[in-house]
Amino acid sequence: MLMYDESFVAVMTATTNEATALGAHAYGSEHVLLGLLASDDELTQKVVRAFPGLTTASVRDAVLGAVDDAPHLARLGLTAHDPAVTVPAEREGSGTRPRTKHTPELQAALNRATVKWGHLRRTRAVPNEGKVSSAVLWLGVLEPSARVPRLLDAMGIDPDDVRTAVLSALVPPGAAVPMWPAEVPAGPITRLLHRVLGRTIVDG
Repeated sequence: MLMYDESFVAVMTATTNEATALGAHAYGSEHVLLGLLASDDELTQKVVRAFPGLTTASVRDAVLGAVDDAPHLARLGLTAHDPAVTVPAEREGSGTRPRTKHTPELQAALNRATVKWGHLRRTRAVPNEGKVSSAVLWLGVLEPSARVPRLLDAMGIDPDDVRTAVLSALVPPGAAVPMWPAEVPAGPITRLLHRVLGRTIVDG
């Protein structure tokens, strides 16, 4: 049976709160990032120490301003606040939890990250924790297919540097920081974790 540590549970609770406050219709990687920053666990504190601009307020503003889409919208003569672009509930917040599961981009990113994370644990490149922690959520939202890397780029923050900070925080001081692997095959345990993560975003 998969077990979650306190950091994971706290992030999922904060993710729900952030998505609800933004009036989101589904959970995206941006909401998980906000949940990570809002929960402010030990790992997150180590990560953001090197990125003073990476705060809950700055990311929330970036999400509301759709800074990752701004260049594309500008070419169309639009902004993120135009009625044709923004759904009213997403501007103001509906106060209701998203009814659907996470977005396809978040599901795919979490799937890829858990496979890679499992590979690092099996090869002992990182400590083999007994419980699922917020680390897999950090690594998931930083997958290139997710929205978060585009948001961070638009904010002037290199997502690869953030990933390196996450991995560095997971190994003992002075230990080599592992390389984030390319795609690796998912085993049965990882496929189970994929299904559980899909439920946890909704039930948390």
